[in-house]
Amino acid sequence: TTTTTKTTTTTTSTTSITTTSETTTTSTTSTTTTTTTTQTTITFSPVGIYALTIPTCATWNDTGLTMGGNSNGSAGSDLGSLSSPVSIFIDNNDNLFVCDRDNFRILKFTPNATTGVIVAGNGTAGNESNQLRGPKGVAIDQYDDIIVADSDNYRIQKFVNGSTLGITLASNSSINPLGQMRDLHIDVNNNIYVTDSDNNQVVKFIPFSSIGVVVAGGGPAGPGTDQLSGPFGNFVDPNGTLYVADDQNFRVMKYFPGSLNGTIVAGNGTAGSNAYQLARSISIIVDNNG
Repeated sequence: TTTTTKTTTTTTSTTSITTTSETTTTSTTSTTTTTTTTQTTITFSPVGIYALTIPTCATWNDTGLTMGGNSNGSAGSDLGSLSSPVSIFIDNNDNLFVCDRDNFRILKFTPNATTGVIVAGNGTAGNESNQLRGPKGVAIDQYDDIIVADSDNYRIQKFVNGSTLGITLASNSSINPLGQMRDLHIDVNNNIYVTDSDNNQVVKFIPFSSIGVVVAGGGPAGPGTDQLSGPFGNFVDPNGTLYVADDQNFRVMKYFPGSLNGTIVAGNGTAGSNAYQLARSISIIVDNNG
């Protein structure tokens, strides 16, 4: 946060003249007004793996730790269980947010906790402000509000920090078609990017706008560099470069800001198990090394 203070001083003089038959009196009054203007600029610190300094030689343990859900892999609906979790987000305080799709909720796990807290949705499918239906993407914005791709309700919901009542930021309409949203990310300028697999596109929503702009795909499914086919995951780096997991084209696409023509950066368009191929590209993350 940067605060700039500007002080402006204005001096105004008023002169009055009074005349009698023998005497003329002149008086001058000076008034000084000081105005102070304070401007505050809030800068969003990036959240996520690209905000970390990760050495290119980094390695990880082969054995994972259970951070949420049952360690035996069983589904459930209690606060220590999950059912078909499809997306996660980790904030700057290492809190874990999970799209618990088939429980119609977002769970928050604080560090070292084995029991979650419901922060969005009430566990019952529906389209009321306190409900979700098949959520598939979650992110936290710079104000610690929770943004959810409420996929089966064809809407994007915002839950103000501390509130379980959602506000609809965007929804499916004739002028703003939104299909099944598979993923959601927020960039450093608080723009929201959702992957709309039904319409083969990635849509960007700027703050305070409910009308999206197509930033990748948007036409019929196809293998062209300006096309997508059933895209799932998306990711936006601090420079505004967009990456898309183009699932049914078996590739990952990269789009520079303002361009609808992408570049293939992973996969070759044919499903396979070779090192240069992909079979299902569902999610994507780009670290600080690109």
